[in-house]
Amino acid sequence: MKKDEKLVLWTERLKAFQASGQTCKEWCQEHQIPVSTMTYWNRKLRAMENSSQPELIFAKMPTEQELSARDTMNGSSALRIFITNSIRVEIMPDCPQELLHILIRSLKENA
Repeated sequence: MKKDEKLVLWTERLKAFQASGQTCKEWCQEHQIPVSTMTYWNRKLRAMENSSQPELIFAKMPTEQELSARDTMNGSSALRIFITNSIRVEIMPDCPQELLHILIRSLKENA
């Protein structure tokens, strides 16, 4: 059995166990699966879920007035990236480098 097939199989088994309302021991006895194997796959799949979730970063988005006031005062303008009509990213000259790297990496991964 291929690795991806095992992942699907064990994902389905864990869902069935959780929906059963039985204890792990009862469910495993009924399905002739060692409890240690069930525990292993439960940990493995949870670890995979946790590692695949992107890191969330929250940022306050300035209003149009704040942006134009800032541009006027500083004499510098922001880098503006328009992805769709509803998604706009503006990067100010004082943006921390780490945040810029994370933003670019996220755009590359989700483009």
